[in-house]
Amino acid sequence: MYGEAGDGVVNMLTGVLDAVSSVANKYGWDAALTSVPLTSFSLAPVKKTWASSEADLLRQIVLMSCSLSVIADEPAATADDLPTPEKEVNLQWTTRVKEAIQVLRPELSMYFNREAVIVDGGQPVRFAILSPRLAAHFGLLRPSQQNPGMEDARAKMWKLALAKERNPTLVAALVFGTPSNDDITISDKQRDRLKSNVAELRREAEKRHVDLKEVHTVGDAATAVVALA
Repeated sequence: MYGEAGDGVVNMLTGVLDAVSSVANKYGWDAALTSVPLTSFSLAPVKKTWASSEADLLRQIVLMSCSLSVIADEPAATADDLPTPEKEVNLQWTTRVKEAIQVLRPELSMYFNREAVIVDGGQPVRFAILSPRLAAHFGLLRPSQQNPGMEDARAKMWKLALAKERNPTLVAALVFGTPSNDDITISDKQRDRLKSNVAELRREAEKRHVDLKEVHTVGDAATAVVALA
């Protein structure tokens, strides 16, 4: 994550921890927090979680606390992951949804960004969430970018349909964010087109045996995933 500057980061962390520990041992924890300068560090709130191993626990800590981190055992980026303005927005949405899921069901984080072969002899395909029970992707249908949003939805739906075909017991879900019906920032024309596009996606999802969940907030998306998982 920090490259050649990693040793300096470790030394900085060690210095802060030693200072906090020294004051806390003599005068108590509260005194340490008020008297020791933490520079750019902050103490995160206590969070309850579940982990299958120490490595899994450390992985969850990194994912939940370090926004710039890179997990060594995460699947490498592919050509499909190259950033574009639309993909950047979708990535931000997906990241926020995953963070909300971790709050509700921390153990589900071990299934983030997992891969599976969905065509015999083909390359592994990455899913936003892939567990023994659930395969899920996230997407957005923005009023001003509906064509790219529809293309993204269909591509993800195709992957989910193949995963469902390969494992019929799997719940295949496309969790798609759209503006609420009473959003005053969108025009009547955009609203009508959104309604038409969502209806079209629902028909395609039903045909492909994919569960389409239309949501309007990050919290709704996380709740929908937890209910399916």
